Amino acid sequence: MIAVLVNPAAGRGRARAMAHRVIDALRSIDETVEFATEARGDEARLATEAAARGARIIVIVGGDGSVHHAARGLLDAPTRVPVAIVAAGTGNDFVKSLGTPAHDIPAMIARITRGHIRAVDVGLIDGVPFLNAAGLGFDVEVLERMLKPSRLSGTTAYVVTALRALFGYRGFDASLRTHGDEPERIAHFTHLMTVFANGRCFGGTFRIAPEAVLDDGLLDVIDIGEVPWWKRPALFLRATRGMHLPSPWVRAHFGRGFLLHCRLSADTSPAFEADGELYRASSPVIRIGIRPRAIDFIV
Repeated sequence: MIAVLVNPAAGRGRARAMAHRVIDALRSIDETVEFATEARGDEARLATEAAARGARIIVIVGGDGSVHHAARGLLDAPTRVPVAIVAAGTGNDFVKSLGTPAHDIPAMIARITRGHIRAVDVGLIDGVPFLNAAGLGFDVEVLERMLKPSRLSGTTAYVVTALRALFGYRGFDASLRTHGDEPERIAHFTHLMTVFANGRCFGGTFRIAPEAVLDDGLLDVIDIGEVPWWKRPALFLRATRGMHLPSPWVRAHFGRGFLLHCRLSADTSPAFEADGELYRASSPVIRIGIRPRAIDFIV
């Protein structure tokens, strides 16, 4: 059985129409069952249910958020079920690193039929799994602003909102350390943004970690310091082309585990994002790690 997991709201409703086309095409291959979400995060429950019902493949029709929540359900499932992605979201950043023709339904059906698999690392931030990237600071500020009603949508909304926030966001104070047998402090200052990247792109248009590899067992940490406001536009423009790493305000690190100690007022925990989904940390000290090659994707 092939399970087609669809978020009907993804891509402002585009996912629903795409799911019908995917299901029609897959029926010539195997029995196909649709699992449709009804609320945010339903993908985790539905992916677990599909695996329990014996699905041999799970096809996700949606965006990065849908893939993110499905991964939460599959990470500790008793059996490994390979996942195929048909991109129907807004940014669709994860598939840019995965390298599949996720926007082309016939091409993805051919990949599903062929069945080649790539095992991909899964990051963990404060216990929350992420496939593409997680971060604190400016990206969270932008996502929180995007919760307000707007006539814009998709990548355009993100870019416009980011530009509006670019000059006003002050950053956050934190100490970043490696986590392991010999911890090392690698940064302690005001951060404009700290991104823990498994994939190369985020925000729909930024190549934030151009050297990241999905299955190398490492996270790429891109740490942007306290950039003067008049320098920010040029830096972010360079980030759209992956050319920001040489900047004196950018530090890049690689590793398997990190601890981020955020300096906040009492009884306050920082917000973070994982694959574009907002969360509130359990404490000001956030642990970040990785589970190597934990989920299989059809490529």
